[in-house]
Amino acid sequence: MQISLKMKSVAGVISALILPGAVQAETYLGAQANMMRIDRGAVSDAELTGLTLRAGMVFHELVSGEVRLGKAPDEDTYRGITVENDVYYGVYARLTPPVPWAVAPYLVGGYSYVENEFDDEMVRDDGAGFGGGVDMGVSDSMTVNLEYLRLIDNDFGKQELMGLGVSYFF
Repeated sequence: MQISLKMKSVAGVISALILPGAVQAETYLGAQANMMRIDRGAVSDAELTGLTLRAGMVFHELVSGEVRLGKAPDEDTYRGITVENDVYYGVYARLTPPVPWAVAPYLVGGYSYVENEFDDEMVRDDGAGFGGGVDMGVSDSMTVNLEYLRLIDNDFGKQELMGLGVSYFF
C-alpha cells in the first residue's frame, strides 16, 4: 500500500512537469548497466549488478526532467548476510551546461526510493539522490553516458550506482 501511494505521488509530479511542456520539449529514453554498492548497518560494500531504464524530457538546453526505474537481479553476501535489491526508482532534474563539443558534463539531483533485502528482511530507504556524469553524442539522436549517482545517503547507510548507458532522443 505504501508503495502504491508513493508511485501515485511520483506519477502526479511527473505529469505536472511533463504535460504543460510536452508539445515543445524533446523527449528521450535510455538504459544503463549499473554497478550498485550498498553500505547499510552491518553490511559494507555489497556489490550488485543492475539495469536502469530512464525516460526524460529536455525543457530547456540547460534543464531536463527524468524518471528512472531499476533493479539489480543478482545478490551478494557480506559476512554471511545475503543482500538483494528488489527495486529502485526516482525522479530527478538534470542540469547540463551548453558546450560546443560532443562531450557534455551534467549534474543530476532529485528523489530516490530503494527496496533491498538483507537475509530476506525487506528494508526500504528514500531521500535525496544526487550525482553527475558525462554524455557523449554519437549521432544527432543518440548519446552514450557514464554516470555516478548516490541513490541514498542517510543515517542508516548509503547506496550508490556507477552506470554506463545509452539514450535515444525523439
